[in-house]
Amino acid sequence: MSGPLIVAVVGSAEGGTTQTLVRQVLDGARAHGATADVFCVGRGAYLAEVAAAARERAAAADAFVLGTPMYRSSFTGVLKQFLDELPRVPHGDFDSVLLGKPVAVVGTGGSDHHYLGIDALLGILPRFFAAYAVPPGLYGRADQIRDGAVVDPALRAAADSLGAATVALASSVGADLRLSAVRPQF
Repeated sequence: MSGPLIVAVVGSAEGGTTQTLVRQVLDGARAHGATADVFCVGRGAYLAEVAAAARERAAAADAFVLGTPMYRSSFTGVLKQFLDELPRVPHGDFDSVLLGKPVAVVGTGGSDHHYLGIDALLGILPRFFAAYAVPPGLYGRADQIRDGAVVDPALRAAADSLGAATVALASSVGADLRLSAVRPQF
């Protein structure tokens, strides 16, 4: 039996600190049997073709990682656009690729002053999509991530732990239909 498929969507350009931290989370997930894909949906201009590929792959996902740099204490507009474009049937038989799925949230910024910026995203997931936010979320500063690597040992350990928790929650949801039967209130 293979492990869960995790689809990561990064709301910034390829090769940045956010992608590096998300890849560390996925390394932690892979160490526990997961497979993973990463999609960077842009910076400035929304990369529609990448977002379309990510949405297509998301349909098969067992769990997700959403990564974003913090801009003005919030997640990026391109990540918001990606979430807005996810198919969501709001009435009757509610449906969404995030429905009942674990979602880990990763944020990055220049200083610790922006770490609460991921809270809005953590709040949207369970309420709007009926997804499981994997606690506690993860925030990393630019000085902890250099040259394509997470150089801070504590942040690296936290990323690995978040990856492992995402796999564990995906396994639990997959094993118990009561957990995947959740629906948003509205």
